[in-house]
Amino acid sequence: MTMKQTDQSAVFADFLSKTCTTAEKRASFERDLAKLVASAKLLKQLEDIREAKQMTKAEVARRLGVKRPVVSRLLAGKGTVPNLGTIADVAEVLDVYVDVRIKPQPRNGKRHATIEVHETAA
Repeated sequence: MTMKQTDQSAVFADFLSKTCTTAEKRASFERDLAKLVASAKLLKQLEDIREAKQMTKAEVARRLGVKRPVVSRLLAGKGTVPNLGTIADVAEVLDVYVDVRIKPQPRNGKRHATIEVHETAA
């Protein structure tokens, strides 16, 4: 771990202690963070697939019926978190599918984040 990472970790820990003053606030923050991380991972996978298929963002946009900047912002994770319908539309254009499974939390042991994104081999 570099010094910069240590400094950033300390700043983040300080932020959390000041922002999440109760266990409920901390849990809520962690749920929101898990959603953002999952969304970022999913969008990164779609972007990697687009690049591997050598498909331009302009081509994705044309097939989706939107302008290129919309696709650029989406795949860069800028703006709002995309809904499942948007993810499915992009997946269809890229000729892949999204596998969504709902599972119960473990009865004993560590709970999973509310949403997780798993990478698969290409």
